[in-house]
Amino acid sequence: MTALPPAAPSGVPRWRLPRSAQAPHPAAVLSGFIVAGFGIALTQGGASAVIQDQLASLHTTVDMVGYTITAYALGVVVGAPVIMVGLASWGRRRLLLAMGALFVVTSIATFLAPTVESLLVIRFLAGLPHGAILGTAAYVAMLAVGPERRGAAIAMIMYGLTVATIIGVPGMQWVSVAVGWRAAYAVVALVGVVGLVLMWAFTPQVAGTPGTSFRGEVSRLRGRVLWMVILTIFLGFAGLGAVQSYMVPLLEDLNGFGSSQVTVILALFGVGMTIGAMAGGRLTDASPLLASRVGLIGVAASLLALGLWGDSGWPTVAFLVALGAFIQVFSQAAQTRLMDVVHASPSLGAALSHSALNASTVMGSGLGAVLIAWGMGYLAPAWVALVGALAAIVLLFVGSGFRDVE
Repeated sequence: MTALPPAAPSGVPRWRLPRSAQAPHPAAVLSGFIVAGFGIALTQGGASAVIQDQLASLHTTVDMVGYTITAYALGVVVGAPVIMVGLASWGRRRLLLAMGALFVVTSIATFLAPTVESLLVIRFLAGLPHGAILGTAAYVAMLAVGPERRGAAIAMIMYGLTVATIIGVPGMQWVSVAVGWRAAYAVVALVGVVGLVLMWAFTPQVAGTPGTSFRGEVSRLRGRVLWMVILTIFLGFAGLGAVQSYMVPLLEDLNGFGSSQVTVILALFGVGMTIGAMAGGRLTDASPLLASRVGLIGVAASLLALGLWGDSGWPTVAFLVALGAFIQVFSQAAQTRLMDVVHASPSLGAALSHSALNASTVMGSGLGAVLIAWGMGYLAPAWVALVGALAAIVLLFVGSGFRDVE
């Protein structure tokens, strides 16, 4: 494999993957990352699609299954910074392969979980490699396509996640209804194996930061601008976790859709996310600040509509599709911004975006589970998430995190 030089201290690298007979083509490099992203979206997004079967199979309640979704997100929150800081000296190829293998193992453990309590622990472990895989993949993808198209590189990886929401997550819901939720997670493990093989075949050697101490890596996590960006992401992404975690019972129990209709609706939600990823990648390359504003304002508007009219049948579907699209527009800008802020270690910056995103999922899905357990209904999570989105908009316009991005 062709080796790449370490990150330039100025931030966005000025070089790219060398074009030679020995170097993998950028499309080949991206293929493993896209499949890995597809698998990650299946294991995380699919959790909400198999809730109904898990309730019967594990003899549990909606709020307990909601906590398993929260546990996965908490694993991402912990795993992304700890792994990226603790294994900073590892080459990016080695790190991706190790995390890909961990993804496969925890996927197998998921479909073998005998009780909801064991599933809670397993889902936490399954979340650990999430941010490290996507953050490192975003950095290597940026090298493959060139730094001037880093937004497009992130969007390409996001296509794996969003395509999963179109065909994969609805497919998991269909498999769960037809065969059971365990079979759905067996498919996740198989996708993980394919992604691991592709990354082994095509991921180039990219240097880590040898000689960097744990304290030195932690020092990169200082600064008001960095934490302002992280706080904005944390608040802005709460809507996705709060709403998506309980989307199936929201559609079936509150809006009266049948399971076959929900399969189609989940696919439409994925279409919205894919459109958002495509538009967000282009808009981010043109103006990360504008992409952030468009994304967050759209998220807030979608959550407001859900809170007011989330029991109205097909209009509810339109609100969900809009939420998926706008959250992806914000996602591209957020990851790009963190890669620029943590300029000495852009893969750490990209991983931190997933940590912040899933911290907000912990908050959103966790509070949603509590509110649902209190009998406040499936619309309550949207209102909680709206408060976070409005706070993020305030930070976006008056704070320093995104203000100096252009």
